[in-house]
Amino acid sequence: MLNKNTLLTELKELIERKAYHPYLLKYLEKPSIDEDKLLLLMGLFNELEITDEERKKYILSTMLVQMALDAHENVTNTSLQDEEGGSLKNRQLTVLAGDYYSGLYYQLLSEVENIPLIRVLASAIKDINEHKILLYQKSLDEISCLIESVKAIESSLIRKVADNFNRPGWKELSANILLLNRLHNEKKSYLETGQSIIFEIVRKISFPKKERAGSLSNEQIALVLNKMDQCIAYAQDSSRQTLEKLSPQNVTLKKRIGAILEYTSITANSIVEEG
Repeated sequence: MLNKNTLLTELKELIERKAYHPYLLKYLEKPSIDEDKLLLLMGLFNELEITDEERKKYILSTMLVQMALDAHENVTNTSLQDEEGGSLKNRQLTVLAGDYYSGLYYQLLSEVENIPLIRVLASAIKDINEHKILLYQKSLDEISCLIESVKAIESSLIRKVADNFNRPGWKELSANILLLNRLHNEKKSYLETGQSIIFEIVRKISFPKKERAGSLSNEQIALVLNKMDQCIAYAQDSSRQTLEKLSPQNVTLKKRIGAILEYTSITANSIVEEG
């Protein structure tokens, strides 16, 4: 088993090298690596009795799938932009980048002859895309359904992998901490830019007769934000409970989760009890 800090640095460099494509980088930003998901995968795979080479390839493959999903997500988020000139070209190249990363993960897993894991990741991709459709069509009509969809989108890859290797504790931890991250970032996005798909869905659930967020009063906006804070508080409590079950050996991950709990606590503390 490799030292965790050494492995983290090595994996990030390995992912960047594997994902490197000079033509794509000429027009697109360097792909970002979700370090929280990387740390969760490291913790999961460090528990398994496998070779270091297999460990690296499994983690790298899963992260490449995540990067492919993120690339296609970027296209979705910019779908309303003008499709002329550079904007259209960038969108087409972003789709191509996502397909490129997907091809790399197939290649890596075929090298270690792990066809079952290819099926596991394919199943996770299917689940993620199904829940993204629900999210972007705003067809969720209950907060509990919204929470489950966000969990699926953010953590299905890790949860399916954990299931495959019979590590249920990592399913729960990844679902809770990645849900917390997404909810916090969505609220932050709304406060800074006025844009958040989660805010829009909570708004629709809370005020179904209001067609747009712009038609809400200040009091109604505050109520929607308060409901988002309640979701964040739920995710925080769930994350704390699962963190207590985490092995003391996962020092780096425990520190990171502690930091997430700390910087999201201000948001949750703004909750005003309804009733």
